[in-house]
Amino acid sequence: MWHRHVGPQVQLFNTYGPTEATIAATRCLLTAPSGEEIELSEVPIGRAISNVQVYILDERLKPVPVGVPGELHIAGLGLVRGYLNRPELTAEKFIPHPFSGTPGARLYKTGDVARYLPDGNLEYVGRKDRQIKIRGFRIELAEIELALAQHPAIQEAYLTVDEEEPGQKRLVAYVVCDQSETSLTRSALRKYLKERLPDYMIPA
Repeated sequence: MWHRHVGPQVQLFNTYGPTEATIAATRCLLTAPSGEEIELSEVPIGRAISNVQVYILDERLKPVPVGVPGELHIAGLGLVRGYLNRPELTAEKFIPHPFSGTPGARLYKTGDVARYLPDGNLEYVGRKDRQIKIRGFRIELAEIELALAQHPAIQEAYLTVDEEEPGQKRLVAYVVCDQSETSLTRSALRKYLKERLPDYMIPA
């Protein structure tokens, strides 16, 4: 128990937030007033912090009922302006705020799926796309698949995440080579990817 080491005067929070919303957008207090940890089967991501609004919406941008999963959207002062030199992605992810009367107000589509708990806290459910996070890095699996598919000897590529030990995730790539290709090795393929992708995106 962490509070036995730091003392009851220290509070433990679980926070949630993407980079696009300045890292922390919600928080949940995990210690009771006595300083003891609150026993939870699932750790919620809590409620919105000051100057941030969160919405769980369906595909038509309508709020979902309590307990029903939907995409988590974020608004407020913490949003970034957009993606550097990527106006199409900015327009896709930062949409006009449908619940605000302020001109130019925006809503960020996180791609995360969440739901409201009966007590008003938010619970993270997962992703609606194939984006993952490994060792703190956000990775789009399709981006690696595309890089692999551009190799002249590869017909198809598929990426997945393997977890040999709990908490130890690694990227795994499966490829289908051209039938005439017999000399492609794993080391050659890794070298090819390292010329196109950062190290944290190279499959194990």
